[in-house]
Amino acid sequence: MADSEFAWAAAVVLALTGACSSEPTAGSAPATAAGGAAGTGGSGGSGGLAAAGGTAGNAAGAGGGSGTAGSPGATLAQRYPGDDGIDSDPAVLFHDDFEGGWGKWTAPSQDTDHLHLEQDSSIAHAGSHYLRSTVTKQDLDAQQYISSAASFAFPQRVDTMYWRFHVRFKGIAPNPHHWVRVAAGTSGYDSSGLANTVPPGDQGFWFDLDANNDDVFDFYAYWYKMRSGRCNDGTAVPGCAGDQGTTYYYGNTFRPPGQTPFVRDTWMCIEMMAKANTVGQSDGQLAFWVDDQLVGDYRPGYPDGTWLRDSFYTGGCSYSACTDPVPFEGFDFRSSADVQFKLVVLDAYYERGSFAEKKAALEAKGLTVSDEQTIYYDDVVVATQRIGCRVSP
Repeated sequence: MADSEFAWAAAVVLALTGACSSEPTAGSAPATAAGGAAGTGGSGGSGGLAAAGGTAGNAAGAGGGSGTAGSPGATLAQRYPGDDGIDSDPAVLFHDDFEGGWGKWTAPSQDTDHLHLEQDSSIAHAGSHYLRSTVTKQDLDAQQYISSAASFAFPQRVDTMYWRFHVRFKGIAPNPHHWVRVAAGTSGYDSSGLANTVPPGDQGFWFDLDANNDDVFDFYAYWYKMRSGRCNDGTAVPGCAGDQGTTYYYGNTFRPPGQTPFVRDTWMCIEMMAKANTVGQSDGQLAFWVDDQLVGDYRPGYPDGTWLRDSFYTGGCSYSACTDPVPFEGFDFRSSADVQFKLVVLDAYYERGSFAEKKAALEAKGLTVSDEQTIYYDDVVVATQRIGCRVSP
């Protein structure tokens, strides 16, 4: 586990140079100790129990009011039907519909062993071009860790960002061990993806949006005040309640309960929002939408939930070690205002071991599982305000 975790750090640096590389695993939590329960740790499987009494993100910005991720107002996509001219809007940092070939991404600048720009209007979300990511069992037999990634470094770092893309998962196959990532940092910080570590608050933080084996999504976040999976209370003090015996800091998991599994072989629209905190306050936010429906929304005072080890359970959880739900405290992502959002990585990271485990779990459900893991991407936009799904012209 440790070797695959630290492989991820190299993947981030190599992705910026266009090289094929590997990433680290999230790592499953160790076996449950007396008096506690293992957290949801990584995104490699179905994870923990759904939070008791929860619904899908309490959907669509319930509660409204200032600071709600789903605030009303015209989106960029509504103002630019067909995304025509959207890249000229001052709020837009990046746009690629893949119709013009490689060239807009920081890396790579051409097809790789696993990423291919293709032309087929019957498959593309719009137009005739799209990006295909494919990693096979044969590939993983030859190489234990594979990162199929395109990255974009922002022209200027920002405190609030939105990232929308359309995506289609082909066939029944194991989902990536980790998926797309957003990184924040100082101008010189390039260590996003370094697993089992606590990033310095004055240097950087990052998060993934992952798709687990049940075809639902979660945030998987690293920041300087993240929690350890060692103790029930998120600390790493030997002898604590539920002590796992080993200190580890893998990404903290935020999986909205009650999600409907996404439909494979069908295009869907994903959008993420992230807001860095005011230094000294816990007013940072994360949110994501699927097909313009708010699914996950984490901000000061919302939602109510329970922390257990390194996982936050919306609505609470049923483990014996769980405490009563309280309003989420918000994120204190950074201790320096010089830490800003700077990079997105359209990644699909796989590893040999988790591929085999996920494939076996799917086959145990009676499914016929492909040895080819293919994901299509199209119509990517990064901006400093709400984007929304692409609107037909």
